[in-house]
Amino acid sequence: MTREFGATAWGRAWLKMIEPVLITGPPDRDLPRARALARRAIEDLAIETNQVTVRLTERGHEHKITLNIPTWNREEQNVVARTIGQAASSWSSDLPDHLVTELTSAGVSITPPIGEITATSDTGEASRRHVLAICYALVQKVDEDPVVAVRLRMPRVTAPHSGGSASDDMLALADIDPRTFYATIIL
Repeated sequence: MTREFGATAWGRAWLKMIEPVLITGPPDRDLPRARALARRAIEDLAIETNQVTVRLTERGHEHKITLNIPTWNREEQNVVARTIGQAASSWSSDLPDHLVTELTSAGVSITPPIGEITATSDTGEASRRHVLAICYALVQKVDEDPVVAVRLRMPRVTAPHSGGSASDDMLALADIDPRTFYATIIL
């Protein structure tokens, strides 16, 4: 049987972040309801830098909720860059599970404590079950693409020349010289 939530070490790290809340929280039905909401009520999950935004529909009421995920500090960012950079030659475009162990051993937490995640909702305060449902949906997204776990914790990088956000796999159009774009390089 495959796991629905936490199929990879990256997803399990996010799942473990939720567990203390469930253990110390009131004994109610938030856990099963949050899982059910993650399965059927969350639409349009969008991740941009350190924000996760969803449209959640429950009992005919639609909510737009945004979770703000704290970023790693400078020291943690350096450890992540070194660890992932050293391992990059041995993997393709996915992050292997062993990197979770290496980062954790180096003192870097893959996830922030859940108490440091802030939530905003267009209908007022986001309920606990809604935040948990988004976290479960996020675990599924991280299981599908572990790079999401790293991108969520890295601060936004702004390109000094364009004023926009920089991406590892994108080149700003303003950086391309149309006169030399198709020029042949002769060595």
